[in-house]
Amino acid sequence: MTKLAPWMRELRPHQWTKNLLLAVPAIASFTIFQPGVLSQLVLSFISFSLIASSSYIFNDYIDLKNDRIHEIKKNRPLASGQVSVSAALLISALLLLAGLLVGFLAGSEFFLILLTYLVMTVLYSLWLKRITLIDCLMLASLYTLRIIAGGVATNIEPSFWLLTFSIFFFLSVAWVKRYAELESARSQGLEVAPGRGYAVSDMPVILTFGSAAAGMSVLVSALYLDSSAIRNFYEAPEVAWLAIPFLMYLIGRLWFKAHRGQMNQDPILFLFKDFPSLLAVAASAVILVLAHMGWPV
Repeated sequence: MTKLAPWMRELRPHQWTKNLLLAVPAIASFTIFQPGVLSQLVLSFISFSLIASSSYIFNDYIDLKNDRIHEIKKNRPLASGQVSVSAALLISALLLLAGLLVGFLAGSEFFLILLTYLVMTVLYSLWLKRITLIDCLMLASLYTLRIIAGGVATNIEPSFWLLTFSIFFFLSVAWVKRYAELESARSQGLEVAPGRGYAVSDMPVILTFGSAAAGMSVLVSALYLDSSAIRNFYEAPEVAWLAIPFLMYLIGRLWFKAHRGQMNQDPILFLFKDFPSLLAVAASAVILVLAHMGWPV
């Protein structure tokens, strides 16, 4: 069991929660329990999770030098020497092959999306994460691509509104991630974030960009609620407006935590572990279900 612990930390199965985004199109269209949808989601979730773990190992290998001087990442199994480089690269290759195989079983179109995700992930790890602005645009695209992949796997086309909201919301989340990394660098007396294209002096600019993206995601949500498209899924659209304050709270909490130096992990994982954030998500979900059912109007 002791020997498996470093590997479990290296594979980062807790990060697989991000792949629940694959279910967003089915959840948003209230079709998740239709025949065949859940089975396709399971296949797509497994394939993305295997690819993700393979990518995490590869990314840790690329970032080995920078991780060893990072106050938190230096404790990762590869950076700390608990896992050998050769064994890690072998496991990464095996996970990649397994993920591609499962992805192929989920359908040819989904497989193409999976390959696109893989290429984008490799480009991000090797190059793009060091380029200012481009890195956050890539992170937002990778999150949104999961939603697109889930739609392709289940044959449920994500709406223009959903994809537009996703881009802005996840762009804000990406800026939160960079802001938190710079806050960590500043606390260590560093002027730049290791392995990134940002300096501590960029923090006010990042805060501005992140706040603007957050505001745009709320605006897109409001415009959707005021559009005729909402009638396709909600019997009482006016009830759905009650979810907007919870969305604003969710985004605001992320930024406050990052600004106070309390965001020491991935923002998406933070949302899954933070009780007030989970309450906001749960409240929004209840409101949207009631709006879908037409209650209490």
